[in-house]
Amino acid sequence: MTSLQKSNEAYKLDQQAEFSAKLTAAHAKIEKRFLDGGAVLVSVMDILGSLTGILDEMTGTLDGKTAKDNVEGLRKTINDLAQLPKTEERRQASFKSLADMCETTGGHIDDIHETIRYLKTFAVTVKITGAGLAEFAGFADEIRERIQSGADEVGRFAKNLAVMRTQLIKALSFSSGTKADFDSTIPHIIKGLTENSARISQQHQEMADIAAQAKKIAQTIQGKIGSVLSSLQIGDITRQRIEHIQSMLQILDDFFASPEGKALDNNERVVLREAVLQMASAQMDETAADFHRDCGKIFTSISSFADDAARILSLRDELVDKTVNSDSNVLALMEKGIVEACDLVARVQESSADADDVVQSVTDSSKELSRGIEVLRSIKIDIHYMALNSNLRCSKLGDAGRSVNVVSGEMRVFAGKLETPADAIVEELQRVETMTQQLAQEGRGLSADLAAPLKDALDCVRVAKTRMETGIDALAQEGQAVFTRISSAVVTLDFESELGNTFNECCQIAAQLSQGFNADVSGFAEKIEPFSQRVYKLYTMSQERDIHLRYLPANASTSSAASASQAAVADDDDLFADALF
Repeated sequence: MTSLQKSNEAYKLDQQAEFSAKLTAAHAKIEKRFLDGGAVLVSVMDILGSLTGILDEMTGTLDGKTAKDNVEGLRKTINDLAQLPKTEERRQASFKSLADMCETTGGHIDDIHETIRYLKTFAVTVKITGAGLAEFAGFADEIRERIQSGADEVGRFAKNLAVMRTQLIKALSFSSGTKADFDSTIPHIIKGLTENSARISQQHQEMADIAAQAKKIAQTIQGKIGSVLSSLQIGDITRQRIEHIQSMLQILDDFFASPEGKALDNNERVVLREAVLQMASAQMDETAADFHRDCGKIFTSISSFADDAARILSLRDELVDKTVNSDSNVLALMEKGIVEACDLVARVQESSADADDVVQSVTDSSKELSRGIEVLRSIKIDIHYMALNSNLRCSKLGDAGRSVNVVSGEMRVFAGKLETPADAIVEELQRVETMTQQLAQEGRGLSADLAAPLKDALDCVRVAKTRMETGIDALAQEGQAVFTRISSAVVTLDFESELGNTFNECCQIAAQLSQGFNADVSGFAEKIEPFSQRVYKLYTMSQERDIHLRYLPANASTSSAASASQAAVADDDDLFADALF
């Protein structure tokens, strides 16, 4: 071998070493980049699954049943709220009627006062006219004391009546204020609760529609990811084909060192090496072409994810706008309306408590007045019988007792006059008792009946509102995470940009390794059969076998091995397909 041939051979060996180094680098990059790309896609799948779960939970928070239960629960309360002004109006009318009764009773008390005044005059007259009669000395003082006790009782009665009337006038005043409060607030509260309770179902449907669109896009992305994950087979395929090229070159060196290889003459060795290098170049070109083609498809698919992710973000913003913003946040508006209603109920409780106090006080006063009337009646009876006894005594005295007898008769008449206003007062007090019972019955439990369902509704709305706000926050984070991760995936899965040049360099170096002459090995095919079979068994792709047969023609044993290999590969492909789908 000449020095020029040795130099050329050394150059070729250097190129082959460079080629092997490039293949090793490409192999390492493929393994890392495709593993990273697969991990990114799997993480996107996980985030999309989480996003779908959040959407399901949000729509479930305000589902149709929840909305219906809220509306049904509030309907009776709304009706009860609507009745409050009428209830207060009836209570106000009752207080006014009670106050009027007090005024009427005051007139009867005036009549009793007038009668008592006459009785006092008659008692003085009895003392004067009976001054000379021993029988009437004690009688005059006794009857004067009894009449005075009646006067004192009437005074207490009038005082109690005045206190009761003052309480009723005060109750009438705050009842008027309560009625004005109801008139100004209740229609607004009822209007808001009615409108917003009806809007809950509408908003749920709108949310469900938006969520369905977002889920559909998420499912579309998941489908695309599944397709891309399947396309990532090109990474394994390319890695294997690189390994096959590296193994083929190693097997060639091993063969040349073996007895079979040493049996070849120099020309046969040169032809075989040329055929193998040309085959390596062809395998490299085919591998690179398939890699470029499939990576282009992957990049095209993954690039479309960005538009899908942007659409999800847009739907997320639309969902936020419909559920969180103050003008359209039905739950927040419902909460505000129920809180206003609860505040109103608190005022109702306060006014009802005041009214109940007044009713109880009037009831107690009425009992005290009834007792006073009974005392007056007993005094009236005492005066009547005392006057009657006086008449009987005067009859026994004859002319001496005639003047006292006349006065005693008048006393009996005027004592009888106490009966009419007393009966009228009793009748009025009976009406007071009936009316206070009605007031107590109307007020009893009114505020409690309103407070309980409102509290339940408020708790329910607040729980739903909190869950919705939590879901919106989570949706914002997951939606942004999807967009960020997909943007990252677009870069990570751009295999062409990072590996394309490496493959092109490998192809260029592989093309330079061969000398380009017609490397026909058919003349010594039997001698290289062990080498050809060993290389042929490496292949897992039909393209590799086809290229192999172009440069190393098959004999009977190689064809048999090819058929068996093809059958095995077909089985493997079927198993792989089953595993994926």
